[in-house]
Amino acid sequence: MTTTLPDSLPEDIRELAEREVDASIRWLWRFSTPSGPGCGLVLDKDDVAAVATVAATGFALAAWCVGVERGVLGRDEVRERVRGTLRVLEEAVPEKNGFLAHFVDARSGDRVSTSEYSTIDTTLALCGAVVAASVFADDEEIGARVDRMLNRIDWDWITTVQPDGRVLLHMAWVGSRSDDYADGADVDGFVSLWEMTAEQLPMYLLAAGHPDVSGERAQALWDGFDKPVGSYGGHECVFERAGTLFTYHFPLAFYPFHRVRDRDGRDWWANAREASLASKAWCADQAHRSKTFAAGLWGPAAGEGPSGYVVNGARPAHHEPRWDGTIPPVSLFGALPLAPADVAPALRVLRDEHPGAWNEWGAADGINLEGDEPWYAGPRYGLNKGATALLGAAALGSTLVWDAFSRHPWIARGAAKIGFTDV
Repeated sequence: MTTTLPDSLPEDIRELAEREVDASIRWLWRFSTPSGPGCGLVLDKDDVAAVATVAATGFALAAWCVGVERGVLGRDEVRERVRGTLRVLEEAVPEKNGFLAHFVDARSGDRVSTSEYSTIDTTLALCGAVVAASVFADDEEIGARVDRMLNRIDWDWITTVQPDGRVLLHMAWVGSRSDDYADGADVDGFVSLWEMTAEQLPMYLLAAGHPDVSGERAQALWDGFDKPVGSYGGHECVFERAGTLFTYHFPLAFYPFHRVRDRDGRDWWANAREASLASKAWCADQAHRSKTFAAGLWGPAAGEGPSGYVVNGARPAHHEPRWDGTIPPVSLFGALPLAPADVAPALRVLRDEHPGAWNEWGAADGINLEGDEPWYAGPRYGLNKGATALLGAAALGSTLVWDAFSRHPWIARGAAKIGFTDV
C-alpha cells in the first residue's frame, strides 16, 4: 500500500464540505459551556443538556482552532475558551493517576454518576489540548496546563505485561463494582485491554512522549496490540474486529500518519483508505438486502440509530458485521480526505435526495432508509461533529491540526521513541 493524498475535491463537494465543517465547528462552540465551573465542556449529544464528554471536548479544542483558521470563530474568543477548558480539565474533572472521567457534568466538571476513568477518552481530550497548546504557543498558561496534564499520567499504572510477553494498556479503571463497565473489571478495577487495532493509535504517542516511559517500553506497547490483516473487495488492511469505520478515521484527525511509517514499515493512512473502500464494497454487496446501501450510502460505524446508539460494521471483521441500515455521515466526511472520488457519489445522494437530513448544524448524526419512510437522527453526538470538523477540514486542504499536533515536543518525542520514520 502507498499513501495517496486527496485529489482536488469536485467543486460541488467542496462547497458541501465547507458548509458541513463550519456547521460542525459552530455546533461544538454552541454546545459547549461558555464560561464558569464547566467552561468548554462539550455535550455528549445535544438532547441531553447536562452530560458532557472529555473526548468530545478534546475534538472541540482542535476544531475551535480550525474555526479561527476558517474565520468562523475569533482568535481572542477561542483563546479564552481554551484557557477556561484546560482549567476545567486540569482542576475540576475528576482523574485517577492522570486519566479523566469519561462523562462529566457540563456545568461543573463533576463526574457523572458511575462513569469510568477512560484511557481513550483521556487520549482524545489531550490530543485536542496538545493542538491548542501548539496553536497558542505564545500563551504560557495554555502551555503549562497541557504540560502538567501530560506529565501527571502514570502510564505504568495502566500497563500490563501478558503471560505471552505482550505489553498492553488497559482501557479504563473503575473504583466501584457499581461503576460503568465494572462487570468486566478485574479485582484491581482495570477494565479490558487495548489488545486489538482500533482508534487508540494516538494513545501510544502520548505514552511514548512521557519522560518516564522508556523507548523500549514505548516500542513494546506499539508492538503489543494485534494487527490482523484481512481484505474485502480487493482492499486489504489491518482491520478492527467489528469493522466499524470510525476506528480507522479518528487517529487521522490528529496525527499525520501519511507522513510516517511505523516500525514495521506500515502506512496507517493507506490502511485507513483501504478499510474505507472495503466498507464501501461490502455495503454495495449488501444492496439486495438493504435500502440504505441500495441508495448508494455506505460506511457503517457508531452513532444514533432508530433504536438508540448503535455500533455497526462491515468487512473485513472477525465476525459477521452488525448492521441495522444506519449510516452516520461522519463516515463519509471522515473518508473524504482519503478517497474523495469514492465518497462524492454518496454525499450527493445525501445532499440531493435527503433534505430532511440537514439543518443549521449540518448533516444528521444518522440516516436509515430501511423503513417505509426515511429516518433521520434528531440529536447530534459531539464526537461525530468533532471528527467531521477535523477530517472535513483536512479534505479541504487544512493541515493546521496535523502540523500543530505533530510539532509539539511531546508528540515529536513520542513518535521518535516508538520508532516512526519520516517519508
